[in-house]
Amino acid sequence: MSDQVRSAHDELDWENEVHVFYLSLSATPMPKLDFSGTLSYTVAEADMDSPHMPSVTITNASGTYIGAYNPILMNNADEYSDLDYQMLELEIQATYQILENVSVTLNYWYSDFDDDEEYVYGDLDGDAYVLTGFITYRF
Repeated sequence: MSDQVRSAHDELDWENEVHVFYLSLSATPMPKLDFSGTLSYTVAEADMDSPHMPSVTITNASGTYIGAYNPILMNNADEYSDLDYQMLELEIQATYQILENVSVTLNYWYSDFDDDEEYVYGDLDGDAYVLTGFITYRF
């Protein structure tokens, strides 16, 4: 017997489909002011077949016991491995040149994640945003 436990089906079907739509814009409405923005939308779906593992029974001198691997933990992986989500991300940046070597930048980032299938770690729906500011000095 081999030391390695493997699926009764050597090949598992895995389907993965991801589409990303991306739009980026930049503008300089005044000589000292720059704007830029990025919008992206991601749609992803994936699923896999469940592996069918043989039961693993190990016998030693003191008797028979089930080894550390439990096939119940792997079978039905197709039910918890489905991936189906949409993600919208928006980033807007404005930079104003105060002096020739000093500028101020504000950056806003927003993300909305819509999880239609609970994945391995559960339902991951949510949104997040970050607002940052920078002062840049060039020397």
